[in-house]
Amino acid sequence: MSALLNKRIATQIRVYRKHKKMTLEGLSKKADIDDTYLGRVERGEINITLSTLEKIIDGLGMTEAEFFGFLDLESDDPTLAKLMREVKQSPKRDKLTKTIHEIIDLTK
Repeated sequence: MSALLNKRIATQIRVYRKHKKMTLEGLSKKADIDDTYLGRVERGEINITLSTLEKIIDGLGMTEAEFFGFLDLESDDPTLAKLMREVKQSPKRDKLTKTIHEIIDLTK
């Protein structure tokens, strides 16, 4: 797996986990993997195997299509995908999302 793809997958694991309000420990239990290992995966320190990724996706309660959905947006509109990543990773995610909804309502 390329370093860039590995980093993108690692970032998405963290984004999805936080969005689902799961802790590292909670996800590691559901995925049946060590929480220290999962932390290293999320930080992009190690490459994971496809079987481990499959366990993580299952632990997140997602399908593979849902998990990799971020790649569709990436190819369709890279700028929008970057903005979405920044919003997802922001500690002010809820406030930013509310503001975006307000902007969309104004355009209707």
